[in-house]
Amino acid sequence: MTSPIRYGVTGTDTGIGKTVVTCALAARARVLGRRVAAMKPIESGVVERPVSDRGLASDADRLRAASGSMRPLSLVRPYVLEEPLAPMVAAERANLIIDVAVLDTALAKLEQDADVLLVEGAGGLLVPIRADVSYLDLFARWRLPLLLVAGNKLGVLNHVLLTVHAAEAAGVPVRAIVLTALSDHDATVAEATNFDALVTLLPQHTVLRFPWVDRPDDLDALAAAAEGGGLDVLLSPLSP
Repeated sequence: MTSPIRYGVTGTDTGIGKTVVTCALAARARVLGRRVAAMKPIESGVVERPVSDRGLASDADRLRAASGSMRPLSLVRPYVLEEPLAPMVAAERANLIIDVAVLDTALAKLEQDADVLLVEGAGGLLVPIRADVSYLDLFARWRLPLLLVAGNKLGVLNHVLLTVHAAEAAGVPVRAIVLTALSDHDATVAEATNFDALVTLLPQHTVLRFPWVDRPDDLDALAAAAEGGGLDVLLSPLSP
């Protein structure tokens, strides 16, 4: 029996395409006939809305739609916080204590019968969930190899190297770096050279490109972008 493919998805920063890449990988996995579970353990900057209010109002909604899941949003996103702040800060300001055991339970329920599990963090790898728990700690606890989504802009080389170093120093392997196009404008010199520089700097790692997608809620477009960017390699088990 083939073991499930499981990833934690982290980023070099906020607003660099983590959710788009996660949704694209989920959509592509479904095209390939895989059963997908996706999770955003804590989402901040979201006001809870009535069940009758349809639409993709948050990252968790998008992940749920991309994975084709019928699971309740309360499992996909166990904690939702109104203020757009780091989870630790938003939770403190809301007088809420985030219980990691609640996250453990949601993960266990979500990944039942899943061929592919995708867990998207918030911001970067060391964003605090509580004073004593970061996303790196959570991914290590759940033994999730990382997909590092990196926005293709000036400064990304430093951000990628710092993140890879922090993850691997904690014993969390980085499965791949996905360099995302942040717009459809003509590339700057940095944007044109970052991919080759990362390949040179991280020769033992898989580095992939993900194109600009102007319809981020179009699952067919996302699946096609994942295929075109070579993300299918992430949906095959690593050789022993």
